Amino acid sequence: MGETLQILVPSIKFKPKVSGSLFKIYRDVRFSKNKTPMKDKIGLLFWQGNTHRMQSSSFYMHYSKDVYFIASGIRNFKPELLKKYRLYLSNEKHRISLFNILNNLIKKGYLIPDKKFKNIPKVLSEQKEDIHIDLALYGAMFSYKEFKLDSTFYKIDILDRCFKIYEDMYDLHEWVYEMTLS
Repeated sequence: MGETLQILVPSIKFKPKVSGSLFKIYRDVRFSKNKTPMKDKIGLLFWQGNTHRMQSSSFYMHYSKDVYFIASGIRNFKPELLKKYRLYLSNEKHRISLFNILNNLIKKGYLIPDKKFKNIPKVLSEQKEDIHIDLALYGAMFSYKEFKLDSTFYKIDILDRCFKIYEDMYDLHEWVYEMTLS
C-alpha cells in the first residue's frame, strides 16, 4: 500500500516494521486501564512530513476480526499541534477550505470525528460570529470509513478499495499536511 500511495503523495513515508508503518500488537499495560497484553486490532500508517508519524498527516488503516477502518488526517492533536491547528483556522480562507472539504467527504459517505471541545478558544474569539468557527472545537482532523470484514479484504482488491478512499480523502490529507507546515 505504501508504494501504491506514492502515486498520490510521492513523498509518503512508509517503514514496513513495528513502530514504523506497523503499530505494535502488544499493549503497554503499565499506563492503560485495559490490562489485556495484546491489542485486538492491527494498524498500519503511511505519513507525510518530518514530524512524528502520529502528528503528521497520514493515511491509516486498522483491522480486527470483524471490521476494518480506513482513514486520512491526524487522529489526535497533541497540545502543540492543537494550538497550531487553531491558529491556522484563524485565517478565514483556511476555515472555508476545510469546511468545503469536509462537506464533500460527508456527501460521499465518509465520517469525521466528533467535536471534542465546547468553547471557542481565545485565539479565535474575534471570529466567534463566523459560521465555520466551530471547526476549532475538534481535537483531531480526519475522515474515515469503516467496513465489515468482507471477501474484498482478503484479496488484492483491497488495495484498489483503499486507494479509491485515500484518493477521495486526498484534499483533507493535503489541508492537514499544509497546516502542520505552518
